[in-house]
Amino acid sequence: MVVHHGGKVGSAAKKLASKSTSKSTKSKAGKTLANHKAKYH
Repeated sequence: MVVHHGGKVGSAAKKLASKSTSKSTKSKAGKTLANHKAKYH
């Protein structure tokens, strides 16, 4: 798995990795990552 740095996807990945992120934020970040994966990988 390639680690993305910067941009929308990078910040989404950071939010998912962070333990202090709220559940609603995490699900949004997860959706962003999933959309990106579906599009580009």
